[in-house]
Amino acid sequence: MQSPHAKAATNGKLNSNVSEQDLLRRTSRVLRQLYHREKQWLGSRSEEQISALTQQGQLSLSEQLHYGEVAFVLLRLKPCAIIDYADDRRQLDDYVRTVIQPTLSELNVLGPQARALQRGHDRPEETNSAWYPREFKLACSRIAGQLSSPEVASWTGAYVLYDELWDESRRWAHSCLLDPKRTTVSED
Repeated sequence: MQSPHAKAATNGKLNSNVSEQDLLRRTSRVLRQLYHREKQWLGSRSEEQISALTQQGQLSLSEQLHYGEVAFVLLRLKPCAIIDYADDRRQLDDYVRTVIQPTLSELNVLGPQARALQRGHDRPEETNSAWYPREFKLACSRIAGQLSSPEVASWTGAYVLYDELWDESRRWAHSCLLDPKRTTVSED
């Protein structure tokens, strides 16, 4: 059964015969909706919550938006992204549930449609290029292990956004960020 968010992303149709331009337009629309969802979610926060999100004003609210990170993973410019509000993980859970998960549902309806377009081009199905459209399946999983990095004392409780169909993304997420035996991670 299709979720209401996924249904909205495709106007209620699961059509594998969409054009490349239509798929690009739909993807852009979902990413714009993500931006607006994020702004609306941030606008619904109390002063106290905003203070926690911005680390008592040390960060700007615009640094708390993740629509660009989602686009980077979708375009394979980054293998994965960490979504975190270190000072308030309760808000993070709400953010992921009300903003990120509906967006991933909408985007993941489009991923299989891109597969049909991929077949019509002389491009390999598994590629690290930023060529789009291509089939994808974005996932967002919580970091459960005691993970830290040189930049952040604890990633435990943060979320990892990655593409399950992109080998590099899936391997990086599972071996470096989601492996509960792993205690440190570095971008190097």
